[in-house]
Amino acid sequence: MKNTSDTRTAILDVAQDMIQRQSISGVSFQELANRIGIKKGSMYYHFESKDSLSIAILERAILDLKATFNRGKTKKPTLQLDYFFTIFANFLADGEKICPGGAFAGEWEKLSPPVQAEAHKLIQVQIEGVSKILSQGIEVGEFDAQGQSAEELARWVISCIQGSLITCRVIGNTQAFDTVVSIVRKYLGLSG
Repeated sequence: MKNTSDTRTAILDVAQDMIQRQSISGVSFQELANRIGIKKGSMYYHFESKDSLSIAILERAILDLKATFNRGKTKKPTLQLDYFFTIFANFLADGEKICPGGAFAGEWEKLSPPVQAEAHKLIQVQIEGVSKILSQGIEVGEFDAQGQSAEELARWVISCIQGSLITCRVIGNTQAFDTVVSIVRKYLGLSG
């Protein structure tokens, strides 16, 4: 039998995958329990509601993203930005998923204020992390800001990347994502 920590992690992993593929409304505790191989009642031991599950998924995504940005601090800004793009490219390679934060956007009005707040935090972490990368790159001459602030550019980059994930999902290929990455790189004065 799995220990409590393993079961909680399994629930978060399976729920996040489901949310990224079909939204939070497509997730039921019964389906999660079936996929994990536990009883539905056991789900409530770990998460009292979909809201608590959603918040836990978003909190975990925030911690993971912050750790990723911290690990990259010693690398050149271009490499950091490319790695950030790779994180999102992996969502596409892993079955046309969208990012955990973006996955909640389609049902925004149905989300509780605490879930909305956590999704907002995740997007803010993306913007702040990319803004720091861009600031550093502008400062050392790797990036051309084109007269924009690093924060303005970061908001643009995040909007483009998030939108491209949705577009790729609808059209069924990664062309939109690849195009966005290429245009962002060119805008910043990088090749391809």
